[in-house]
Amino acid sequence: MTENVGVSYRWAEELRHEFDLSFTQPPDETGNADIGFLAIGIGEIRYALRLSEIAGLYTGKRITPVPGAKPVLIGIAGFRGTVAPVYDFGRLMGHAAGKVPRYLVLAAAEPVALAFDTFAGQFRAQPDAIRFRQDKDKAHGFTGELVQTGDGFVSIIDLKAVVGAIAADT
Repeated sequence: MTENVGVSYRWAEELRHEFDLSFTQPPDETGNADIGFLAIGIGEIRYALRLSEIAGLYTGKRITPVPGAKPVLIGIAGFRGTVAPVYDFGRLMGHAAGKVPRYLVLAAAEPVALAFDTFAGQFRAQPDAIRFRQDKDKAHGFTGELVQTGDGFVSIIDLKAVVGAIAADT
């Protein structure tokens, strides 16, 4: 048990170091700067979120249920002095209800949190690694782009579109 805690701690330290190091790099003057992504999993499907659209990543937050809310609204939670609604990201993306999501991402555009199953890390990609989707099945219009990773292509979720759809539904 102690060994797993040490591995988890080292992994978290490596992620923190990589994140902090990204702020020490000089800006790319050519306009081809890497784009930062958060790799997540909803059910069995991997997705990517642009770091520029995220205000924070959280785990272990207390979520207070809201009486009479739609099933997609899990409840509300506090984030640095702001109370935000917490939505089931899987259901918003058209997935069936699954296990209780462990992670929360706070959108940068609006104080809205989205709960999901798996945090798989972060990565960077060149702009030319991004492709527009050609197929019609775009997870409710939220995944119009793909990014190439070492494991193949991953759908990029447009958080602004997700937040806009939530606002339009309320």
